[in-house]
Amino acid sequence: MSDLSEKLTDLLRQSLLRHPPAGRLWLGFSGGVDSTVLLHLLVRAGIPVTALHIHHGLSPRADDWEMHCRSQALRLGVPCETVAVQVNRGDGGLEQGARRARYRAFAEMMAPGDQLLLAHHGDDQVETLLLRLMRGAGTRGLAAMEARRGLGEGRTVLRPLLCASRAELEAYAQAWGLDWIEDDSNADQSIDRNYIRSQVLPPLAARWPVVERVSRAVENLRESADLLEELAQQDRRDSGLRRERFGESIGLEGFLDLSVPRQKNLLREWTGASGGEMPQAAHLSQALAQIRGAAADTQPAIGLGGLVLRRYRDRLHLTPQLLPLKDATAEEPVWQWDGIGELELTDGWVLSAGAGWPAADYVVRYRAGGERAKPASRDCSQTLKKLLQEYGLEPWLRSRVPLVYCAGALVAVGDLFVTAGGPPEPPIWRFSD
Repeated sequence: MSDLSEKLTDLLRQSLLRHPPAGRLWLGFSGGVDSTVLLHLLVRAGIPVTALHIHHGLSPRADDWEMHCRSQALRLGVPCETVAVQVNRGDGGLEQGARRARYRAFAEMMAPGDQLLLAHHGDDQVETLLLRLMRGAGTRGLAAMEARRGLGEGRTVLRPLLCASRAELEAYAQAWGLDWIEDDSNADQSIDRNYIRSQVLPPLAARWPVVERVSRAVENLRESADLLEELAQQDRRDSGLRRERFGESIGLEGFLDLSVPRQKNLLREWTGASGGEMPQAAHLSQALAQIRGAAADTQPAIGLGGLVLRRYRDRLHLTPQLLPLKDATAEEPVWQWDGIGELELTDGWVLSAGAGWPAADYVVRYRAGGERAKPASRDCSQTLKKLLQEYGLEPWLRSRVPLVYCAGALVAVGDLFVTAGGPPEPPIWRFSD
């Protein structure tokens, strides 16, 4: 075994020893030189893997690339699966749209515990850092690609070749006579990554050991980003982090006592931890201005990283987006429920029986306006609008609270209260995220 083969094989083995898959091992196989080398290394090391090719449909040669990947995998005795995706060019541009479509396909194919190997190398890391630097990224963004990251539900992405260079992978491929695809779009310098690769990196690499220096810088930046994340988590806890029916909330007073940089740091970490995208700096500044400037009796809703930041009473809420319940011509949704199983409402909301909830023929609907109710603990009825305010139901959920009827009488309002003569306890009303 040559020194280069030994180095690349050792990188692969050590990476898998540090981060062994809990389930099936996949390889993102584009057919380019990088993934072709990683597939060859896996086969030579005797590591079982399934190749996964994503057919983007962006090139007239896309069908040929799929056939190439299948034939290469077959020749090496590796199972290969392909997934066709639709790329939304409006989803952050062509490159970003393709990336998002690709990762959605990866996540759909992988079971919980599965691991996906990607053949990103040191030159890719340099390109990523420079791209994010030109976009004005912060510490976390400049930490570039992680060697390992989660995809949710125990699924992981592993990049075992980040410490190798593109030149080393090409040398390996040539030494073993491997056959790979050359994507003609790589020559398109209107694509930022291609421009950096062909025009920026060569003069930098001629003067400095760029891959080595950037790898060191990325590790330092990741340590700083991890420290900022720990600080944000502590600030969230100190601000009274609380799980809500819909999303989470923190105390507004504790949040506003933080310095502005710590407020922004908290919102970045909170958004990411809640499944949102990294908020842009301008959006963070706008969010802070609206939160600080809002009157106490208003409820601003600010888009942040695909989520919504809301202020209500003395709490700051971060929630998923809410879709409109219906269009102007649609009928109000009505459900029949036996009071035993789970009842799926709209947009992920679920109603289920609580302790002591009796089975019966129930009708469930949303508010139409003008309803009155008499909670079991009250002597007289009140408008439902006033009761929802008294019970502190967040304003953005009041049109979605399920009203449960039995024999024409209102017996429960969400998980807030039951009426006189109704069941002993309200049902369970939750958001299934």
